[in-house]
Amino acid sequence: MNTQNGNDWLTIGTMKCGLLLGVCGVVLAFLLIFLGFWETLMVVAFFAVGYWLGACQGKSAAIKSTINKLFPPKGE
Repeated sequence: MNTQNGNDWLTIGTMKCGLLLGVCGVVLAFLLIFLGFWETLMVVAFFAVGYWLGACQGKSAAIKSTINKLFPPKGE
């Protein structure tokens, strides 16, 4: 268990992680109630893309690679 700096928010089995996941569950429940399933799915998709772009080290190379996989250049 990583308790050197007291940051247990992402360590499974700790009280902080349980609290964080509980809050995420409540937020998801409210989104489903107030927005509906498809709108909530859209919010999750935009969050995932934003997280991917923010966490990626080589953004330009990763984006080019993804676009080339989805839409291969002509002649290939």
